[in-house]
Amino acid sequence: MLEALKKSRYHMKRCFAKYIEKGRRTLKLQQLMDETAKAIDDVTERNPSLGGFTWLHFEAVVIPPHVAFAVRPNPGSWEFVKVNSDDLTVDPITTADYLKFKEMVYDENW
Repeated sequence: MLEALKKSRYHMKRCFAKYIEKGRRTLKLQQLMDETAKAIDDVTERNPSLGGFTWLHFEAVVIPPHVAFAVRPNPGSWEFVKVNSDDLTVDPITTADYLKFKEMVYDENW
């Protein structure tokens, strides 16, 4: 994920702007790929710049300006990260923090 963010900040900023434009929500893998396709029109630019970024993610939780991802780098292994869409900083979070973040989509006072 960090490699994808470093390769093309311009494209990543566009993707994250697309992810957060509709406010609080959860995104599944296909929705992430669709949003990425909308943000980067040119297929030749989309694939190399992202370096498989969306294929590692199975779910994203959006609470602007943050997007939390559930990442499955290997079978049986899950990692959770939170990305600030403004400056593209990536912070690892715990499973409990990810689930709290997910609940906040539906209940702001969680």
